[in-house]
Amino acid sequence: MKSLIVAFLVTISPSAFAISEVNYVASYQEKVIPVLHNYQYGEFSGTNKTPIHYATYTTNPASTRCLVILPGRTEPIEKYAEVVENLDTGKLAGQFTYFLMDHRGQGSSGRMLSDFDNYQKGYVDHFENYANDIKIFMDTVVAQKNCSHKLLLAHSLGAGISIDFLQRYPEYFDRAALTSPMLKILTAPYSYTVARSIVLASMAAGRGKKFAVGQKGFNPTRDFENNDFTTSPVRYEMAMSMFDMFPKAKLGGVTNRWLNEVMSATHNIRKNYRDIKIPLLVFNAGNELYSEPSEMARFCDEAPYCVRTFLPTSKHEVLMDRDANRDVVMTELTEFLK
Repeated sequence: MKSLIVAFLVTISPSAFAISEVNYVASYQEKVIPVLHNYQYGEFSGTNKTPIHYATYTTNPASTRCLVILPGRTEPIEKYAEVVENLDTGKLAGQFTYFLMDHRGQGSSGRMLSDFDNYQKGYVDHFENYANDIKIFMDTVVAQKNCSHKLLLAHSLGAGISIDFLQRYPEYFDRAALTSPMLKILTAPYSYTVARSIVLASMAAGRGKKFAVGQKGFNPTRDFENNDFTTSPVRYEMAMSMFDMFPKAKLGGVTNRWLNEVMSATHNIRKNYRDIKIPLLVFNAGNELYSEPSEMARFCDEAPYCVRTFLPTSKHEVLMDRDANRDVVMTELTEFLK
């Protein structure tokens, strides 16, 4: 079944969901902060004993449907409280227990470079350990709920990891929604081939723990006009404020080792899109600066049961973009999760 490509050029009323950009700060304080306060936090031992931070949330302890949420690179799980609130107060109210997990090396999970000088560097030991951590999460935390249905929502790096996981363990999820999946990273101003060569040379020179070319530490400066991930000023401020609320989650640019692991792993992932046999919903942005758009399209063309929605005016984080784009995503996501 070929992917259905939908380009939305119309807007949805800002009142379509509980939190709009109109009076956003007040609404966020009233509706989303209580969700954050009711996250039930935990930690488990991931691969090689790396501590993995997670949270659960539900307004209906009797719910048997489970939604696992996996964030993108640099994103702490607390950032997704608005998504949880929207889903849990709309048509899906009370249907889910939500499970959110910080990937190794970011958020409040353990980092492989834990000394002071390196703590904020984006680093991963082995890419497959991302998926290994998810399996442990599913087997030891999510499994306690005895879910009747297991669904997945993942963004960017989290979506790329999820595709790897779904190829390895096809029996774990019933369906998955993926936003801006990271299947081939954009490497401007270098071509992908040149960037790959630079990374390999850096690895050969023993610079795996050093920042990759052009990368640097966490930048606390608020600069909406030059940001690459959202067209919404208020959601940009919300995203940045997460690092004020949860300073442990601060993360800077990526290391050569991280890039090498991601480039190697996604090369293999791209060979096996047809292996994913569950229903998929993919969103990709028209103003994309992180993930290769043509690769998202190819993924959805080759996966047997995939529908793709294209948002021409959105930036990378479609779940954090302005209302005109985000409401489209939330509407389709709600129908898909039903």
